[in-house]
Parts: sequence; C-alpha cells; structure tokens
Amino acid sequence: MGKFACVRSCALGVLAIAFLAAGCGGSGARAPTTSTRRTPPPVTMRLRVARIGSLPQAFSKAAAAALPRGRLMVLGGYANGQSLDTILEGPPGRLRVVGRLPEPTHDAAAAVLGRFVYLFGGGETLSTPSVVRIDPRTGSAVEVPALGNPLSDLGAAVIGGRAYLSGGYTDAEFSAGVVRYLRGGGTTPIARLPYGTRYAGVTAIGRTIYVAGGLTRAGATRAVYAVSLAGRVRQFATLPAPEDHAAMAALGGRLYLVGGRRVLAIDPASGAISVAARLPASLSDPTATTIGKRIVVTGGGTNSVWALSSAGGG
Repeated sequence: MGKFACVRSCALGVLAIAFLAAGCGGSGARAPTTSTRRTPPPVTMRLRVARIGSLPQAFSKAAAAALPRGRLMVLGGYANGQSLDTILEGPPGRLRVVGRLPEPTHDAAAAVLGRFVYLFGGGETLSTPSVVRIDPRTGSAVEVPALGNPLSDLGAAVIGGRAYLSGGYTDAEFSAGVVRYLRGGGTTPIARLPYGTRYAGVTAIGRTIYVAGGLTRAGATRAVYAVSLAGRVRQFATLPAPEDHAAMAALGGRLYLVGGRRVLAIDPASGAISVAARLPASLSDPTATTIGKRIVVTGGGTNSVWALSSAGGG
C-alpha cells in the first residue's frame, strides 16, 4: 500500500497484469484501445474554492461518500504514521465522529449502495480484501463478504446501484482490473486497463467509468480512460503532466481531478483539459465527493474541508 513501510521496502518486480478476482483469467473482458489524437485546446470552466470546515486532525488517504440531505461520510485515513478507524459524518462543514471501523485502515474506497455505505479494501500494513458495511443512521460498521483478493489504493464508482472498483495494489502487483463487486462476496471482471494502476482518480458519469492518472510500474501516468460496462477501454485525454495520488469527482457533466495545488477540468466529450482552480495548499490523497452543486474536498494531508463550486463561464 502507498507509503506503507513494508511496501516501500519491497521490490515491485512483477508486471501488473492480473485480474482482481480469483479465476478471472479468460473472462472475456475486451482489450483496451488507445486514442492517438492530439489533445484538444483547453476549455474554460472555473471553480471557486472556499474553506468550509475543519477535520478533527490533519490526515490523508481517507475514503468518502455522499449521503442524503447534503451530508458526507469520511472513513479511515492516515495520520502521524498510523491508519485511522474513525467514521466521520454530518454536513461537510461540521463533520463529527459517529462510529469506528472494525480495524484502522487507509487507501480504501467507498460507495453508497442502497441505504448503506460500503468500504472496499485498504488496510493498515498490508492490503486487505475486507469489505465493511456502514449504517449512516447509527454509525455501526460490520464486515460483509469480502473481495476475492487483497486490494488497496483503488478507486470506486457506482452505476445502477452496483459498485465498480478500478485498479489498486494486491500486495504483490499493481492491478489493471476494473471489476464489479458481488454482494455475496468476490468480484466479476468488467475490463482491463492497459497497465496496472494505483492511486488514480476514479468516478462515473452516466454508464461510463472514468480513470485519470495514477501510478503504474513505470511511474505516474498522464492517461485518462473511459471504461464502458461492455468492457471497452478508451484513452480519450492526456493530462498536462503525470498525476497520481489525486481524487476525481464529476460535476455538471465534467470531470474534476483534485491534487497538488490545482484542480483540472476534463471534458469527457472532447477530451479538452483546463485548470479549473488553484488550491490554497498542496494536497496528496484527498477525498473529492460531489454533493449537490459542489465538490467537497477533505484532507489531502491537511485538516481542512473545502467546497468547489461553479464560478460561471461554463
């Protein structure tokens, strides 16, 4: 897992070509295609950045999910060299601890399925296949049927009431798989990215999953992919510079990649990319969650909560 002492010291000598679920070889997932067209000129889409609250402490590597009535849940994280077990919930500007996870974790991914929040993978010193179900009404958290393999550093998106997981790290290799979680446990493969990728920005618009940047075995990448539920993977945009440890959310039909000192706007229709906002602090592994007409950003190594909202002109 990213920044785990045990992972820093181990050699990543295995090419990341394995699926996430056991026995997924020969699944029939379609091979990716890569666009060679030049990136279109930037589009103008500016966001306002406003600090709206504080976290109990500075942390990064948490997972977050939007709840009804404009509320937010933030799960786990990493602070002062340790994983966290906290469940924060409430209006984004007034988050408070409402419960505890079964185990401390970071580098997990969260998704809302029905009336529950599900936390996928992550871990403390090693990646875990754990899936935790959290009840936002009570803050209670219980283990439910797990993933097929240990997985951390992944992204999650929800389409049609189902959770799709992209990329990650298995403790042995970078994962290239895009899979669907099965409520009875395990996953089923949907597609494969061209390379094993962890720490990418992942979100969905309509019935398409988008994956931006991330860390491959060759280093951080500039590629932005659109993944269809039929298994087609298409690179449709190229970031201005390699990006990893960033978070992504969708707003108004555009994608917004949040990391470092800036927010990039990506147009899924044209592949055009522009700088939508400058951030007051450099963020690594923040959360970015769409709530109503704004994107709420937490952590990233700070104790701040920001709201990104349209500044007009797009």
